[in-house]
Amino acid sequence: MENKAAILTWCYNGEINYGQILQCYAMQKLVRRFGYEPKVIRYRKQEEKRYLIGSGKAERLDDWYELWYRLAKVEHKIDIRILRFICFIKNNISLSKQCYTKEQVEEECKDCKVLFCGSDQIWNPLVFDDVFFLNFGSKTQKRVAFAPSGIWKENMQTEEFYEKIKEYIERFQVVSVREDESADIFKKYIKQKIQVVADPTLLLAKKEWNDVSSIQNIKEPYIFCYFLGRFRPYKTLLKKIMKSCHVNKIFFTTPGIYSEENELNRDEFFCAKNHAGPAEFLALIRDAQAVCTDSYHGLIFSVIYEKQFYIFERNTPYRHPGANMARQESVLRRVGIFSQRRIRCIRDLEKIEFIDYKKVDLEKLWLEAKKIMECVQNDT
Repeated sequence: MENKAAILTWCYNGEINYGQILQCYAMQKLVRRFGYEPKVIRYRKQEEKRYLIGSGKAERLDDWYELWYRLAKVEHKIDIRILRFICFIKNNISLSKQCYTKEQVEEECKDCKVLFCGSDQIWNPLVFDDVFFLNFGSKTQKRVAFAPSGIWKENMQTEEFYEKIKEYIERFQVVSVREDESADIFKKYIKQKIQVVADPTLLLAKKEWNDVSSIQNIKEPYIFCYFLGRFRPYKTLLKKIMKSCHVNKIFFTTPGIYSEENELNRDEFFCAKNHAGPAEFLALIRDAQAVCTDSYHGLIFSVIYEKQFYIFERNTPYRHPGANMARQESVLRRVGIFSQRRIRCIRDLEKIEFIDYKKVDLEKLWLEAKKIMECVQNDT
């Protein structure tokens, strides 16, 4: 087995999601830093296979990347952003072949000494899958939970649910979660030591992110908006922030769920950057005067790049499994930002204070993560 390690996390599971890809990249880099040769397991459930409609018939494709390539090339629906996502993954993430069943995952992992799960919301009960609780493999394989998320008070489950996942977690040698709230819930049901560790994206230095970010040719100053929910209702607020930052342009990118691009582009102050892949997304935050977001990773990269930022509540017509403000509040506490950042109305803008990044300590997060990874090393 040598020092091979498998990583079970989300990686391009059918959505345009910058945070998903970048946390996967960071997790792989972190595992490699501690002496393992990582392999990210490309997995989604069998029923999540996608169908490509073309030439008058439905054709099932077993490879999501191939499907997206066909959509972009064969079907003439060219989407530069999709291709940039694929390019970033192929150049920066070591992937297994595509798996759809637990048996296929187990086969891919049989030569791995350590099985990691995390980070991201892989433990969210609303999208439960026991593969992400590492419910497969041999007893000799070490199991490590590194910053999985998804167990929160607002989606508390039945006693039976926690009893079920308790059986899985008892097989783990090291258990860490991303939020304090999750740790508190687990401690009621699980005897093992539950540690809290930062999202892996926070454990890479700014320089490391610059190494995989793009070079922009944007001359004018701007604020950057990244919303997973609707942000047209915040249009007036965003313009107020723009003026307070003394800029005249608001660049934005969206996941494509809500088609607000055409309407906002008609406004002279807004400009869509929806061709941005992960590398371009990093650059848009890096070079912005300020960032407005309802996204967890939008917040994290604002902190990494030491930006003034504003957090908005997720505006969706349905219950979104990731729209939990406790996640943002938890990460802000951990990095030492205690000032008001949440924006709900114009009055909230008056409460926003300047962030002094000299008082923000990311080094302590790395030291906490290092202790956890050293525990993994000592037992392998």
